[in-house]
Amino acid sequence: MSKPPQEPEFVLSVEDTFAQKLRGVAVRARTGVSGYNPYDAAVSKRPKATPSKPTDLRKLSEWIRLTRQVAALKKDTPTE
Repeated sequence: MSKPPQEPEFVLSVEDTFAQKLRGVAVRARTGVSGYNPYDAAVSKRPKATPSKPTDLRKLSEWIRLTRQVAALKKDTPTE
């Protein structure tokens, strides 16, 4: 009996986008698939948002108490 012919071994590898950028591969030429890929999108240089100040909960509770007090006073006063 004769042996069946052996098929050649295929070696597959994955190349990350950082290595492609280093080689100078254009963003559009990286994939054969059309459509939007967020990983291929160019990185935008947005300014970082300024960190918000922590909320003073004492002032917030005072403001809530005052608004409730004003609403209660408006209910109590008779309208003409």
